[in-house]
Amino acid sequence: MYDNSVGHMPVFTFRLDDDVAQRFAALAAVSGGRSALLRRLIGDALAMEAGEEHQAPRARQRATCRVEVRLIPEEIAALDRAADALGMKRTDWITTLLARHLRANAPLPREERAAVAQAWRELNRIGINLNQATRALNASVMVESGLDVAREAARVASFRSEIVDALAGLGAALKGDLRYWDTADA
Repeated sequence: MYDNSVGHMPVFTFRLDDDVAQRFAALAAVSGGRSALLRRLIGDALAMEAGEEHQAPRARQRATCRVEVRLIPEEIAALDRAADALGMKRTDWITTLLARHLRANAPLPREERAAVAQAWRELNRIGINLNQATRALNASVMVESGLDVAREAARVASFRSEIVDALAGLGAALKGDLRYWDTADA
């Protein structure tokens, strides 16, 4: 049965023998829950049908407990807007907020993870270039080198400027994430 009248996602309903249902529930308990396991199995089946690479099952996750929160429609709408702005599901947004306050250890949202990864790649590239320029400067002390020391020193200075800019971008991404999840009482 396909029912698109509930929430944002379609709902499928089917029946299982009691034994199969109990075994599936036990497996799902260590795999993120029944819905998460079913979504993963359906996604894997569709990927296999399309000839895409089959993803290995995820490692067993920590056992989790369900918490129910009741919100009025306006709060749900605000929650959905906040989660959508970060490319997150509403449950992930709430979990991240709680993790930030309970453990002060929230993962970065997708956009900021991409910015941090880009900054890391840029810093890595700059570091390689800086090593090459440093070797060239060291080689320039040899009489027969013919290397333009002033030009190489200018390259090193420009690398330093790029590193400062990349570090500032990386710091802003990290601070932005922490500020987002903080509240007035934190």
